[in-house]
Amino acid sequence: MLDGHVTDISGKSNRILRAEIPKPLTHSDQVLISNHHDARRPQVLAPHECAEIRVCFFIQPVVAEKGQPWRSPVILVDQYDNRQKFKDCEFRPIVSDRPALVKEPEEYPYEIVDPIEKEVVSVLKGELNRYAVCGRICGGLGSIQMVYQGQPITGVGGDSLNQVIILDPENAALTSDNLDVLTGFYHGLGSKVEKARFVKALLDRLDAKRGYLAVSYFIVAVLWKVGALDEALQKARRDLPENETRFYGLRNVLMLLNGLLRYRYPDFSNQMLDEIERMTHGLNEHLFLIPARLAAIRASRLQKPV
Repeated sequence: MLDGHVTDISGKSNRILRAEIPKPLTHSDQVLISNHHDARRPQVLAPHECAEIRVCFFIQPVVAEKGQPWRSPVILVDQYDNRQKFKDCEFRPIVSDRPALVKEPEEYPYEIVDPIEKEVVSVLKGELNRYAVCGRICGGLGSIQMVYQGQPITGVGGDSLNQVIILDPENAALTSDNLDVLTGFYHGLGSKVEKARFVKALLDRLDAKRGYLAVSYFIVAVLWKVGALDEALQKARRDLPENETRFYGLRNVLMLLNGLLRYRYPDFSNQMLDEIERMTHGLNEHLFLIPARLAAIRASRLQKPV
């Protein structure tokens, strides 16, 4: 892990897409721009901005005494493929007796030929970085945040038996810059074939074996926004493991749905409610208050037909 500061000197907005250790050649696992250790900010450097940066690597053993620091250059790469080399960076290994975790599969956008798939993967990798900072440990869901009555809520909020659904959903909004980027990209596609490729790229990665389990909630949120909720729920039920506690992939999907049903239930048609109930029925997972919220929404619509 490398902590430091980075400054834009180009006079225009800049992204840091990746970092490398040249020997042994190792690509970064995470690159995060933050303010006061908070990386929920947009991952773009404004012109001439100075911000904190954290880079994480998982590397092969190096020639150094066990438990002792070692030094290596680090190269930062921006979206224009400009490379900035920092010499003699010091790394301090984290010594642990715990067995090493199997590294998640990883794909690199520059290796992807399909431009639609490439854009999808680029944003998913950005969301992985955001979840690493604002994830399960603090009740967050990466870049996704609910704002209620003008007050930001961590993630989509917790459970409340006092108010199963809020009475003023018009005062609640779901915000996420990454979500906006991908849905905007989808609506800018020119044909049904291109949009189908977009949906397929996301569905293919809603899978425990593709390296995006930690951001399954985000994939489902995007598919919901583009009108493919049923496909997303079926895929999540089929290919995300139940009671998985390393990344909480399926459980975070349920947390997302639970929050949306509490705050933004007008965005769900009656058919969507049926799809959520079908997906959760018989599931061996913590369902939060989803069944109670579904019942409350249906009851409210009987009183005031939609």
